Amino acid sequence: MKKQIIIGFLALTAIACRHDYYETGDSALSYLHTEFVDATTNYAQAFASAITDDNTSLTLSPAIAAKWATTPDSTYRAMLYYNKVENGITEPIAIKRVLTLKPTLISEAKQKNTDPLTLESAWIGKNKKYLNLSLIIKTGIADDEKAIQSVGLLQTVSRLQKNGTSKAYYFTLAHNQGGVPAYYSSKVYASIPLSTYQQGDSLYVTINTYKGVVTKTFKL
Repeated sequence: MKKQIIIGFLALTAIACRHDYYETGDSALSYLHTEFVDATTNYAQAFASAITDDNTSLTLSPAIAAKWATTPDSTYRAMLYYNKVENGITEPIAIKRVLTLKPTLISEAKQKNTDPLTLESAWIGKNKKYLNLSLIIKTGIADDEKAIQSVGLLQTVSRLQKNGTSKAYYFTLAHNQGGVPAYYSSKVYASIPLSTYQQGDSLYVTINTYKGVVTKTFKL
């Protein structure tokens, strides 16, 4: 089985999305769940199963396809919208791609832009596999077909902490507006894999927002 991890800077062309699936009352959509998942495709490149960030396993019936999932029997990071769960089986309503950001050493990065964006929230999933980010970017249709907006993660430094065993890692969220006009707001989700870090490590993520530079701290 393949794990789809795209490293470095990630184009946002088909990532930004709106979420209009919830309804109040007793309609089918009022029971909708929304979760970050590791979703796995079947032989036909459609998503047939998923594991949530609290390690709940879901069978998706019917399987749901997405244009960005192009490899069979592979696992992708995604946001899953799904109906009520019965005996571990659920009906998927929609699935959206989540950016998977693997840090690039700042000394090796070709792109170091930190154009502003909006940070809605940042948190570590219950199973501690990912640090998740909810972002809002400004976007629009560019006249230049070569204009590409992108997001990446730069590791600026790492050092031992005072206990002499755990480490502190410092990151900067890179964002290149890339000539794309800032006409309207779109939400983007990103996940940072935590498998290479140890319990006791500290992560510092600095983000340039429209309200100024902020740093979020996480203790593993």
